[in-house]
Amino acid sequence: MKNQVYKFARRICSSLFSLEGSRSSVRIDLVTFLLDSISRDCKVEMDDSAIAFVELADYCANKCRAAGSSFCSTLARHLIKLAGDFHQATIPVDLILRLYATGLDFSECNIKSEHEDFDTSRGAEDDYAVKVLFLERDKIQNLSALLGSLGNCFNIGKRERYIISDMECKNLVNQMSLQPESKGQCSMTCKDRKACLVMYYNILKFLCQPLAALVNSERKKILAETEASSDSCKLYMIQDAFYQFCDCFFSLESCTSETESEEFDGGKVLVPSVIVAGFTLSLYTKIEMEKSVNLLEKIIGSRWIQSQGLKYLSASLYNIGVLMYRRKQMKEALNALELSHRASWALVQHFCEMFTDKKKHNDNDLSEDAIRDLITDACTTSAFILEVLHASGDLKVKRIMAESLQNWAAAENLFKLLPVPMPLIKQWVKIECKLHKHVDAEDIAPTLCCDLLSSAKVSKRIIGKLLEQELLAYQELNRGYPDFCQRMQIKIIDLLLQDEFATEDCPMQKARILIRKGRSLRANGIEALRDCIQCLTEAISIMKNLFGKTRTPGTAACHQLATAYCLRALCTQEADPNSEQVYQDICAALDLWLSIFASDCCSIDDEFKMVSGNSLPLLYNILDLLSMKGCTKLHSNIYQLIIRLYKQNSLELEKCLANLWECRRLSHALCVSPVNEAFIINLSEHCGERSKSIDFWINCLSGSQPGLLGFQQILTGSFNSLTCGSENHERYFQSAVTVDHVKQMVSELISSDPVRSHSLFLAGHLYYDLCERHISNGRLFEGLSYAKEAFQLRNQLFKRNFTLSIEEQVEKCDETGETGEDAHKVTNVAKNLQVHKILGSEHWSFDSSSWDVCGYYLSPWKVLQSYLESILQVGYIHEMIGNGTEAESFLLWGKNISHLQRLAPFEVAFSSILGKLYRKKQLWNAAEMELQSAKGILVESSSCYSCIECRLMLEVNLEQQLGDLFRNGFDSTIIKNSKEKLSQAEFLYKSALEKLNHSEWKNISLGEEKDENKIITGTIISTKDIAGNADAHHPAKPLEAVGARKSRKTKNVSKSVLKEQHVIPEQSSRITRSRSRSTQNQSISITGEAQIELLNTNGNAVSDLSGTCGQKESLPGTKSSMGEVRTEITCLCKKTKCWHCLPTEIMTSGLVNNFINMRWEYARRRLMVRVLTGIGKCLEYHGQTQEIHNVFLQSISIVVSRNIYSQTCTSAGTFFLDWIGWEIPGDAFAVERAAILYNICWIVMKNFHSKDTGIVCCNLSNVPLSKVVHWLKLAFVLCREVPLLFQKVSRLLSAVYLLSATNEHFSLPSCKALSESHWASYFHQASLGTHLNYQFFPPACGRSNTCCIVDSRELHALGSSCPHTATSTPLRLAPESLNDLEQFVMSFYAGLPCTAIICISLLGRAYTSLLQELLLYPSRVHAWMLLSRLNSKNQPVVLLLPLDTVLEGVSDDDVPHDDNARACWELRQRMNSGRKWRCPWGSTVVDDVAPAFRVILEENFISSSKFTMEDTKATRSLWWAIRKKIDYQLGKLLRDLEDSWLGCWRIVLLGDCLDCKHLNTVLKKLVQNLKSKCKMEVNESFLKLVLGGAMIDMEEACLQPQCLKKGCYIGLLNHHDGIDKVSALASQLIHEAVNEIHLEDTISREPIILVLDCDIQMLPWESIPILRQQEVYRMPSVGSICRTLERRWHFQEQVGRNPVAFPLIDPLDAFYLLNPSGDLSSTQDEFENWFRDQNFEGKAGTVPTAEELTTALKSHDLFLYFGHGSGEQYVSRHEIQSLENCAATLLMGCSSGSLRLHGNYIPKGISLSYLQAGSPVTIANLWEVTDKDIDRFGKAVVEAWLRERMELADCSQMVKEFEAMRIKGRRGNSRKKGASSDQRPKIGSSVWRARDSCTLRFLNGASPVCYGVPTGIWIKKDL
Repeated sequence: MKNQVYKFARRICSSLFSLEGSRSSVRIDLVTFLLDSISRDCKVEMDDSAIAFVELADYCANKCRAAGSSFCSTLARHLIKLAGDFHQATIPVDLILRLYATGLDFSECNIKSEHEDFDTSRGAEDDYAVKVLFLERDKIQNLSALLGSLGNCFNIGKRERYIISDMECKNLVNQMSLQPESKGQCSMTCKDRKACLVMYYNILKFLCQPLAALVNSERKKILAETEASSDSCKLYMIQDAFYQFCDCFFSLESCTSETESEEFDGGKVLVPSVIVAGFTLSLYTKIEMEKSVNLLEKIIGSRWIQSQGLKYLSASLYNIGVLMYRRKQMKEALNALELSHRASWALVQHFCEMFTDKKKHNDNDLSEDAIRDLITDACTTSAFILEVLHASGDLKVKRIMAESLQNWAAAENLFKLLPVPMPLIKQWVKIECKLHKHVDAEDIAPTLCCDLLSSAKVSKRIIGKLLEQELLAYQELNRGYPDFCQRMQIKIIDLLLQDEFATEDCPMQKARILIRKGRSLRANGIEALRDCIQCLTEAISIMKNLFGKTRTPGTAACHQLATAYCLRALCTQEADPNSEQVYQDICAALDLWLSIFASDCCSIDDEFKMVSGNSLPLLYNILDLLSMKGCTKLHSNIYQLIIRLYKQNSLELEKCLANLWECRRLSHALCVSPVNEAFIINLSEHCGERSKSIDFWINCLSGSQPGLLGFQQILTGSFNSLTCGSENHERYFQSAVTVDHVKQMVSELISSDPVRSHSLFLAGHLYYDLCERHISNGRLFEGLSYAKEAFQLRNQLFKRNFTLSIEEQVEKCDETGETGEDAHKVTNVAKNLQVHKILGSEHWSFDSSSWDVCGYYLSPWKVLQSYLESILQVGYIHEMIGNGTEAESFLLWGKNISHLQRLAPFEVAFSSILGKLYRKKQLWNAAEMELQSAKGILVESSSCYSCIECRLMLEVNLEQQLGDLFRNGFDSTIIKNSKEKLSQAEFLYKSALEKLNHSEWKNISLGEEKDENKIITGTIISTKDIAGNADAHHPAKPLEAVGARKSRKTKNVSKSVLKEQHVIPEQSSRITRSRSRSTQNQSISITGEAQIELLNTNGNAVSDLSGTCGQKESLPGTKSSMGEVRTEITCLCKKTKCWHCLPTEIMTSGLVNNFINMRWEYARRRLMVRVLTGIGKCLEYHGQTQEIHNVFLQSISIVVSRNIYSQTCTSAGTFFLDWIGWEIPGDAFAVERAAILYNICWIVMKNFHSKDTGIVCCNLSNVPLSKVVHWLKLAFVLCREVPLLFQKVSRLLSAVYLLSATNEHFSLPSCKALSESHWASYFHQASLGTHLNYQFFPPACGRSNTCCIVDSRELHALGSSCPHTATSTPLRLAPESLNDLEQFVMSFYAGLPCTAIICISLLGRAYTSLLQELLLYPSRVHAWMLLSRLNSKNQPVVLLLPLDTVLEGVSDDDVPHDDNARACWELRQRMNSGRKWRCPWGSTVVDDVAPAFRVILEENFISSSKFTMEDTKATRSLWWAIRKKIDYQLGKLLRDLEDSWLGCWRIVLLGDCLDCKHLNTVLKKLVQNLKSKCKMEVNESFLKLVLGGAMIDMEEACLQPQCLKKGCYIGLLNHHDGIDKVSALASQLIHEAVNEIHLEDTISREPIILVLDCDIQMLPWESIPILRQQEVYRMPSVGSICRTLERRWHFQEQVGRNPVAFPLIDPLDAFYLLNPSGDLSSTQDEFENWFRDQNFEGKAGTVPTAEELTTALKSHDLFLYFGHGSGEQYVSRHEIQSLENCAATLLMGCSSGSLRLHGNYIPKGISLSYLQAGSPVTIANLWEVTDKDIDRFGKAVVEAWLRERMELADCSQMVKEFEAMRIKGRRGNSRKKGASSDQRPKIGSSVWRARDSCTLRFLNGASPVCYGVPTGIWIKKDL
């Protein structure tokens, strides 16, 4: 009956709680009423009824918790009320009810935190939850008292310690009206212990469930506390509740059978949560940690735990471990993680047991995939534990690893396809690497097989599987720990081969391991390459044998064999580049891959995807390798494979195209074409005809901005200069690719740190192509800056991919001394070039994870190719601009690298340019050796060099270079059999020309006319029309429609009509608008000879084609509208098939093939022009004028027409001559056209008088001089950045203008603004120092203000003399347009300094015959002196003087034949037995006209060199006799030089007179008299010069009427014979003026600056008698003078000085370097104390560091060097040139001022380096000197400077006043005045005075010269 009552009561409660919509207060009142009623009956039958009542209360409490907080609070209060009625019960019902009430209170708080106040933020809810946890102090204390009492009652959770004291507990008990004494025995009197435990378990479950949820939800916040708070004891009370719950659960578990366990299922889920919560609190309170760990271990090992509980434990403990690890609490983290590790593997074991008995379980988690995921998670957890264990130094790593792997092995036995525990193995390997990073012993590290898996539980198969994964892990970590990882890989591989794969049961696995061994060996470097190749060979043999037995080996097996072949090919290339095995293996690999990736024979699965992905890097490697070697036979197959792989991976082929383009894999090395025809064919098979259009390519590249910009940069050169508004132009390019676009893109690419390799590669290509554009436009100097930028980027990339060693190699120079080089030459040679160990094996991952098919992969071979291309580009430009030394360094280095890898295209290219370089240096044997070597290499590699066009171009280039060499040999007097050489040259040229007309060349002409009356015939190429290649989407438009809107005319136009209507007259042959030479006009490739020598250096730049058709410019001299001019040009193009309108037609076709063919044709035509030039030179030697003219017309037709000139078409010749004179913006053949124009003008001038004889073979025989000048001026503009050609053109122009001024046969139309002397002197100065000018005027186009100086060691032995590029105006030697030339010249004269500049050249050899024929001289002149005098004040004076007399040395008759003379001769012979003298200038015109000078310098060298001799008075006397004799010879030579060469014109060398008011008065009077009395037009400047020099000498020869009138004069063989004289009256007036000037005692003179041609700079011009007492400076060019003055002006502004017109130095601000070698003791004794007395800073007797010297040069005004040589052994040229400013220098060492000539290249000398660094003046010696004399000279110079400074100090007040007057308001004027605004003596004035202090006034006294500009002395304020 009682049981029915409780059941009825529960049913009533259930109904009440299930009611919805009714008032909650009514329902809870009814529940409490029901409990009151039942409690009354319970008080009578306490034991049984109490348990039932508690069960009812438990039911109500749980329902109230679910119902809401209002139910919880009401029921809690009521239960506390009811508890007071049960204090006498045996079972502690009162305590139980109070515990339920407490649980309800916690539930109420938890519900409020989750459901109340929904408007608050999540952060607020979190705060509220934390407050509940930490602030409910009273409730927690009550809970502790209740748990203590109940624990005693039920004998659960008894402890030795409690948080609250006994007194506190007693007080709490009393407050609750409890009797603890009686309750201590209630549990012992319970009838049913198990029932009581269940009751207590349910009570604790009700209590702990919300508390555990609360703690676990706040875990992060609890553990985030750095220290336990004062409330930690309260949290322990909650922790104690959790422990009692767990104890109760385990007590029940121990007495419950498995069949009875269902009633505890809910607890089995809750227990893990409660235990984790207790563990969390123990971490916070630091109390009962061991208890928490024991409970966790107990629950993990419990048989009752379910899978969900284990999952929860594993995840929760792992998260706790991570939190504690992050807080650096390693011990706690390890506890949590180890428990998580155990839970994870317990869960795995649990699932595996369930999986083996699936019939008993229907769990959805029992799928194999789910179990695999669990195992992976367990491995990941264990891996992290290993990391923490290693970080904390725990020794449990091996145990944990062993346990994990054994657990995994057990699971693997069940699931055969179980993934390997890679995270675990990787972590293990990483730990081993860290432990053994600095350990050298090879066998100290264990393997998984040896030390961890010795257990019998692990099978041999599994051990092998794990070892393979361990091997892969070591491979992945190879970058960080290369040595250790390599040792371990070899160790593991040996174990596998010995134990696992020793039998023949697993051949494929054994082959795979052998390949991996090969990878490990390859990673050890090239030393192990042979062993690596042996492993690969063994693997290949195994697989081939297996394939012989198996017909269907499978995809993976074929891939593995193909990979082995490919890898062996790559390794063989490094070990033996010449081996044929490389090509054979590549072919075998490709055949296998083609069988795998056949279009219809393979399915797309994971295995295929892995194979296809891993094939790509190998394919890229062999593609790049073959491209480097020029072998393109297999390119089609490789492209086919790559396309198939993309398609079979469902990837768009557009992405394939973009990927290949960005990595520049569409063409082979040094190819003109940027796209391989094989790729276009393969692509069209899949994408159709649309893939051949430029539109398609641009769309494909649109996803990659760098790739698209690179493509557009190549194309835009062809299309940018087309008619604006062209539909196709606008479609392809929104705007032209400018330099700024490229710079911005490069900046973005390299902005990251570190820069990605792919970004470096792309940036390097953008700059490389930008350089190509500038080169083809003739902008070599700006192009060089971008070439260097590209090289720097690619050099970084090269260093990332390759290593090498550098050795110094000493080579002995030719004993003939033909080069003028030193006896021994030291070069840096590369050795042991190898791919970086890591990179060399990174593409070996053939069976691991797949590569990203769409990813960009940069192979080492592609890096090497781009590196070599940049070396070639930089070396080529250096050679073109005259930097022979730098060019040779780059080219030799590139050739060296190419030879190491046997890269035939590069070897041939480098040797070709080196041959040219040595030819220009006149190293005939070396040049022929290089060229013949290149020819041999080309023949040997012809079988593998597949690109026929490239091979033909290389062959033609070599034949042309050899032809040039043999032709130059015909000119040389050194080479024997010169006539035979000329015949060889002619044969080679003809052979080259035949190859250029080979049938392989594609035709790109459009609309070729077939009419028999066609004007130009003889096509260069075949007759296939380009329009036939156009597809339907882009049909070719008729040619007549291009650029013209007039009505069409018939095609049959007669020659006469063409001649009458369309031949443009000479005066209209130029375009009026200033020629736009912006860098938007791009190029086809390297200009001129580079096109072929480099095979276009990858051909990545496009020709800068201008659309002559449709131009908007008008012609000069006309006022026709632009439309009319465009129509006229279009008409010409329509009828003559103009070459320059071809880009328009290419654009119209819209086809990539047409664009490629156009590039080929440009390259071929460039080479053809060079070959024809060589043929023309040979014909010139034979005097075959008519044949020469035909060659010229053919050359012209090549650059202007699509068809070659035919001798039958004379009218075409007229057209060509007009067309060649047009200035065409964007002309791709600008430099070639300039060379043609120069050659034509030279021949026209040489045959100038032939028209008088009536011999006229064609229009070239009757070219007027005005047209010659126009052509030369156009050539002058076009080749302004090609120094050698620019020099030739300038020199010829100067001679022509000089002839026109002095000879009526050569008269030219007058120019109002400029006279003939202006033009002649301007072009003369332009011809001097052309190679050096760019070093003073660097282009301001780089990324930084300073050029990089390439250090030979740092950048792999590459040298560069690029000077600093401090802020300066870019180099401008000539205007960019011919129309601007006149204004440019006027501005040039306006910007000159006032100091007189004397330019001197000697014209020899070719010019002697030319001028002899022009001037009709009866006898041959040895040479001509061209002398110009110019400054900003006066009109120039130009002289051309014949040098007929050869200046010999002193004859034997002058030497007495006596005993003393014989003794001297014997002594000289003894001295000559030492080292030989090397002439620094090789061979120049000076050797023709003054051979004695070379002899004198050699004698000086011999006599001044150290040699062993007896030191006696007699010997010293003989030595002095020899020295004085040489001194006498030199003095006589200089006197003879002045008398014979200059004669009366010596006065032109004198400086202008200072304080010459009287002279000006006399001059003014004389000019008036001559004009009024003699009716003479007088050049006042020249007349003033005559009067000013009259005090020295004046001869009648100077009074030549033409010179007096125009300032120009061409001398006769004898200065006094046959001259025209002025009238007697004029002569009388001039002599009277001279006599009047003679009344003055002395005349002070301004300094002069000599600008000497390189061929004559070795002569001591300063010591000829007329200049012996003249202040003289010398500079390499006029431009360098202006630049130096400007630079010093800006420097003075920067340092706060008042800028003056010329540089100033304070001689007391000096630094000295005295006798650094320590063997000039007398010099040190002479100067050391004296320098100290002057308070100079410096060093004596010790060698300073280069840094010390550069700092001294920057921070002082003066640098004094007294030692051997120039001091370059202590501070190099490169270090000097990198300075922003530099001190004035005095270099008193032997030959310190000598310039070493290298043929046609820039002279080298330390003095030039100082000038380029900003030194205002450098005093140095031209040849060897002796110490005593030069010490006296140096001291005299320095003393003079100090005296001058002292004088300034004495009159400092006057100086201040002078400065104030001079500077105030006159900054601009003082700057313009140049070096003449102060009359005080300057640095140079002390030099001529100091010469007399030398005992040998010429031999030692004439050696010092003063480089620089006039420099004054001042006093620094701080000294």
